[in-house]
This record gives sequence, C-alpha cells and structure tokens, in this order.
Amino acid sequence: MSLRVQPAHAGRQRAQLLRAQIGRELRIARLAVGLTQRAVGKRAGLSQSAISQIERATRGFAIGAYSRAVAAVGHELSVRVFPKSSVSLRDRGQLELAQRIVAAVSPSWECRLEVPVSPDGLRAADLLCSGANELCMVEIFRSMADLQAQLRPAQLKRETLASRHSRPVRLIIAVPDTASSRRALRELAPLLERTMPVRSAEIWAALRAGRVIGGDGIAFVRPRMLHR
Repeated sequence: MSLRVQPAHAGRQRAQLLRAQIGRELRIARLAVGLTQRAVGKRAGLSQSAISQIERATRGFAIGAYSRAVAAVGHELSVRVFPKSSVSLRDRGQLELAQRIVAAVSPSWECRLEVPVSPDGLRAADLLCSGANELCMVEIFRSMADLQAQLRPAQLKRETLASRHSRPVRLIIAVPDTASSRRALRELAPLLERTMPVRSAEIWAALRAGRVIGGDGIAFVRPRMLHR
C-alpha cells in the first residue's frame, strides 16, 4: 500500500530544504566577502543571532528578512513557483551529448543518466559516472549565456551529492565543442583556472582509461546532430 504525502507535510519539508539552502549560500557568500555575522546583521537590520539562525536553518524567517540578509552580502534572493514533476534532460541535444560521453568512457565507469541528488527529487545530475575511487558528476550546458550563474547550481548539486558519499565527487561541465563555446570560456579563463582547473584533454584521457580525474573541469564534446 502506498502512502500519499499530504500537501501540508510536503510543503513543510520543502520549506526546510529551502531554508537550509539559503543558509548555506548566505554563509558561503558572507565568508567570500570577509564579513562577520554581526556585520551582515547590521547591514540587514537583523541581529547577529538572527544571521546565525538563518545560516544554520534553525528557525524560519519572513521572506523579507532572507532578502535583506542576502542583499547585505551583495546577492539577491530569487523565488520561483513551478509545477512539481520528475527531472529530465532538458532537450534532445543534451541527451545526445550525454549519450556520446557514455559511449566514449571506459567500461570501468558505471554511468547513469538523470540521477536525483536532492531528497525531493527535483534536482538531478545530468550524468553520474561512478569509478572505484571517485564519482564524476557531469552537467551538460548547451549554451553559456551566463556561465558563472550556471555554475553555482551545479556546484550546489555536487555538494549535496558529496555529503552522501565517501568518495570524492568531481564536477565536470560538458559543453559542445564549438567556436562560440571556446570563445565564451576564453573570456572567463581567470575564473575557470581557479575553479575548473582540469583541462578537457585530461578529462577525456582519464574517462577513456578509467583513471582518476582528480579535480573539476570543463570537457568539450563533439555532437553529431548538434545543429539539426
């Protein structure tokens, strides 16, 4: 017999997950700009203890308090309402890139498409390849309108996945091997050298040989039907 989760209970669970996510991101942003909780609270019109509670998700606050807190560290709060549905690769082009990666890697990697990484099943890794010594989480970007903004959700997925595994989780961003992709990445070279240091050729060599990748990086993929 299946048990149906009541909307009120599901809503409370979702609210707690969102509070925890906001808290983690606020703490990361606060540390990145070198501010104390007291300094953030002063900017936001909140107490130091309130900032601590937000970061630890030990208490719920009005949406205005969250918005002021993230604004105090130079960010903005975004809220969306969307239908609850199962996750899936977003278009045929993404699926094709994923299939080409799976076809090219060593059989020693166990690869699965669309692996849920959050308890509610609303967030999933596009492709997860499991090796003996590490996991490779592949996110597929067909376009790079704002790579820095696109990277953050991917990094959060990886953090969620890493919290449940003892093996290191590597984040690989797979992009189509086109002139526009390479041009966009060249413009962000200083950022990527720090955050995604493993080069495409090194990633492919490790995947094909079944070796450890050892870090995060960006891999170029040449899809056959990209422009169809």
